[in-house]
Amino acid sequence: MQVLSAYLLESPTFSDAELQGRLDAVRHNMSTWLQSKGAADPSLNAGEFESLTKDGSGVFSREEQIVHLGALHEVRLEEFTRAGQIFTTHISAVAVAGRLRIYCTLSVANSASIVAPLPNDPRCPSIVRTLLDQFADWTLNGTTIGGTTPRSLAGETGGKELANEIRSGNRSLPIVVVSQIEGEQLWPRLAEELAFDLAGLAHVISIDDDATWTLSDEVGKLHSCYRGAVRLYWPPRNRPDGTFNSTVWTASVLLSNDRDGKGLNRLRSTLRRMLMSTAALSITPPVGIREVRDAVARGRIEELEARAAPNSEELAIARLYINENQDLKNTVEQLQSELARTAARADMAEHALSQLKAPEIQ
Repeated sequence: MQVLSAYLLESPTFSDAELQGRLDAVRHNMSTWLQSKGAADPSLNAGEFESLTKDGSGVFSREEQIVHLGALHEVRLEEFTRAGQIFTTHISAVAVAGRLRIYCTLSVANSASIVAPLPNDPRCPSIVRTLLDQFADWTLNGTTIGGTTPRSLAGETGGKELANEIRSGNRSLPIVVVSQIEGEQLWPRLAEELAFDLAGLAHVISIDDDATWTLSDEVGKLHSCYRGAVRLYWPPRNRPDGTFNSTVWTASVLLSNDRDGKGLNRLRSTLRRMLMSTAALSITPPVGIREVRDAVARGRIEELEARAAPNSEELAIARLYINENQDLKNTVEQLQSELARTAARADMAEHALSQLKAPEIQ
């Protein structure tokens, strides 16, 4: 199975009543989402359906765990396509220590054991966009996560505001800037389309001509964005000097790739793949998920201890399972962290290569 993308939405700190209210709203949205996929009764623990959004069938499962530490509600949706692929969306809502965290992954696998590529064009799960649009207070590591619409910045003030955001060492999300050429975007609704695609993974900002010149003065020509260009600004990676990497698509390059009228779709697909694959490696599950699951496992051990003799074989096997499971989880987290660091170094190398090949903005 290949993980295509990951999303993490973190709420502010709530009172108990506020936290329960937000969790109930999220659970309701999950049910509505399952219905939109084709599930007749999304309140069931499991079910099958004919998919309304994929060319095939689907199954889903739901599980809820409540302990003194908090609550965990999970939904797993699998959609089987007639092309022989299985798309899996797994979303977890964990409420711990006054905060609600939503962790969602999108994966794909071949339905048969075939050594062959997995051609796909991943999209943001609609449940993520729904939650972003319904609640405006989600964050990622302290960075506010925008909704599914772009921001517009204009003039000298807007250019300086954008430059400050780009250089901010506290930024956890990329910024995609769409500039204008002769007062218009290169394609109609370009910024709107990108914001829809990259919801939860990036901030999309549209700037006018005046803001582009101020931005160039602030961040330098090497990282400028004007005359219809689109530029992706990666977070500064906690560098004290505020330096960052960026990748540009100039208007001339974009138009040369639009001879068949599909240039916009190619750009959207490129940015989706780039950011989704990066998120798949860099966004990890919140520790609250493991804490709730561990609390559930400990509760089961306590129940066994109350029923069984202290040295019974059943109890010994259960204890061994808990310890081995915890060791495996720790190993997986370490491997994910190492993989993310390796991917980051690869991104740096790819960026340096692209800068050598890319034409300078004129």
